[in-house]
Amino acid sequence: MSNVKLTPEDIKRVKGLGCLRDKRYEDVFNVRVLTVNGKISTEKQRAIADAADKFGSGEVAMTTRQTIEIQGVPYANLEGLFAFLRENGLESGGTGPKVRPVVSCKGTTCVFGLIDTYSLSEKIHTRFYQGWHGTALPHKFKIAVGGCPHNCVKPNLNDLGIIGCRTPDKSRGYCVYVGGRWGKKTAVAQPLDKIFSTEDEVLEVIERALTLFRDEGNAGERFSETIDRLGFDYVENRLIGNV
Repeated sequence: MSNVKLTPEDIKRVKGLGCLRDKRYEDVFNVRVLTVNGKISTEKQRAIADAADKFGSGEVAMTTRQTIEIQGVPYANLEGLFAFLRENGLESGGTGPKVRPVVSCKGTTCVFGLIDTYSLSEKIHTRFYQGWHGTALPHKFKIAVGGCPHNCVKPNLNDLGIIGCRTPDKSRGYCVYVGGRWGKKTAVAQPLDKIFSTEDEVLEVIERALTLFRDEGNAGERFSETIDRLGFDYVENRLIGNV
């Protein structure tokens, strides 16, 4: 490891590209490689392994948000790594005040799953992680999709969570929770007072939530704090479409 002294601007720039500095060194980073919802093809897995050998320490690690980190990449190797990832249909990212990569449980295949979590999470990834990637938000915004009330990926501890549920007539539906977070400060999300019937309805709620957060959130506050400041009833009415 070369321990080259980097400026704060250097570190900030590459952090925005998904590179987190290893605190043991001045110029070594762990680089987050995105998955859509924790799934990735074997071909891309092999490419990540090759990238770790070529540009990093030969190690990879999983993050709690279902991305893969290539460990021990010297600053001088970053541009070569980015090019290699692009050539193999991969990208780094998952940091900054924007929509973060969506997390999904395996409700599509799990015996308890009530909704197609893979389908919905892929649509969320395309429309909001990719579609809103150039949009700066007051803070990061995390989304999780759970297939049933067992809550394995903790949707109610995300800024917005979707949980597969049963409607009163026993058909399958989607419950949407808003305002969760974990970390130094925690908040349990509150459910909206409506069970949604289709993926399109859920996507529209997410669109409204992000628009509200972008337009009415204060810089540096999480969505839970925006909800507390504006009032849950106001936010719920905006998201459900009552106002």
